[in-house]
Amino acid sequence: MANKNAFTVNLTFFLLTSAAIALIAKPSSVVRLLVFISLQTYQAATDLPGLSNHWILTAFVNLTIVHAFVYLIIKRRSFFIDKAELLDTFAPLVKLELMALYFFAVFHKLNAGFFDTEASCAVRFLVIQNNYYNFLPSGGTFLAFNIYLTLLIETLIPVLLCFRRTRYFGILLGLVFHCALAYNPLNGFYDFSSMVFALYFLFTSNSFSHKIHTYYTRFIRRKGALKRQLLQFNVINFALFSVTIVLGLLAINYYNRAFEDYFRHVVWTGFSVTFIIVFMLSMGTKGSSERGKPFAYAHYSLLFFPVIVFLNGLSPYLGLKTESSYAMFSNLRTEGGVTNHFIVPVSTQVFDYQKDVVEIVSSSDPYLQEMGQENKMLVFFQFRRYVVKNKPESITYIRNGELKTFERSKATVDDELLQKAWYPLEKVMQFRYFYKYGVQACLH
Repeated sequence: MANKNAFTVNLTFFLLTSAAIALIAKPSSVVRLLVFISLQTYQAATDLPGLSNHWILTAFVNLTIVHAFVYLIIKRRSFFIDKAELLDTFAPLVKLELMALYFFAVFHKLNAGFFDTEASCAVRFLVIQNNYYNFLPSGGTFLAFNIYLTLLIETLIPVLLCFRRTRYFGILLGLVFHCALAYNPLNGFYDFSSMVFALYFLFTSNSFSHKIHTYYTRFIRRKGALKRQLLQFNVINFALFSVTIVLGLLAINYYNRAFEDYFRHVVWTGFSVTFIIVFMLSMGTKGSSERGKPFAYAHYSLLFFPVIVFLNGLSPYLGLKTESSYAMFSNLRTEGGVTNHFIVPVSTQVFDYQKDVVEIVSSSDPYLQEMGQENKMLVFFQFRRYVVKNKPESITYIRNGELKTFERSKATVDDELLQKAWYPLEKVMQFRYFYKYGVQACLH
């Protein structure tokens, strides 16, 4: 991480990484937890509106934890908060937020584009993954089946999580599903998957925590004994040390040649497989109770952020933003007075941002020129933001059927493309492009 350019130009990345390492070193520290989540929330706020879906949900989760902490301070009239009580206070709320994420992950996909085998993200994901690993069937029937399989799995996971008897099977299904999804070369989905892995912990019983503690204690004890044994100099230990070094270097050489993304194939594989194995072993543990009712919250005021999380997912249907609304890779289109969703009509859009659209005819800006040539359209809000930021010299465009020309050298301060939106809206509103013709393609 220190070798990455972002860590040398952005102090927040360095501080956030340092805070994460400190928290891992002592996960029981509430102070370290608060420092870590404060830095993550700050970093997410500075990156708005261009946040990924997992990062904005992480920020909401962190704000929920802070909200629960403040609630307990006021309730107890003390800064000394019991850690177990803090967990019991924020856990049901975060579980609700994860349910909202899964709800919209499925609901957004109920559209004509996702069920079109030529455009569906489910098909595209499988084709790209199979081109890289080449072990799955690639016939049209199997590709079409993957559309329904994706929806079935993403529906089953939250449903199984809701009931005590099926909860562990839901967690196991989710772990396997998100573990496999992380290997798609289209993107580094292990960031999203690792977030979900962490949230699944809130649905586990004490048996899982006890199993982790047991393995950790056993590992520390065996590590000490092994260290004392290996420090004794003899031919066998020397040979074992030498062979380990050579095999390690050969493994590094192989992975460098065979895979482009070492993090996915080494770090993620080690973490996810270990997590799944430990969880499966804990499933057979008896005699441990659940952590109370899964969604029982302490006070109605604590529902503020879960409600915000849900409203954030509703944004496309309200005429608001289409990015960071959990509609990732769903083929959903709601812009320009047209929707491909099977259930929600355009009439639910109480805001007009998505109805105000722009078609690029020509431009001195290469990106905008390419948009026009590829029949890609933009919501005017997003189009204006791009013009203000990148300052193209000239653009010819059609806004809601009216042909317009913009030349920076002749523009006045009152020109519509030089007006900035209200700052809070600029920070939370982000729209993706969409296609003028045909089925909505697979976009983030």
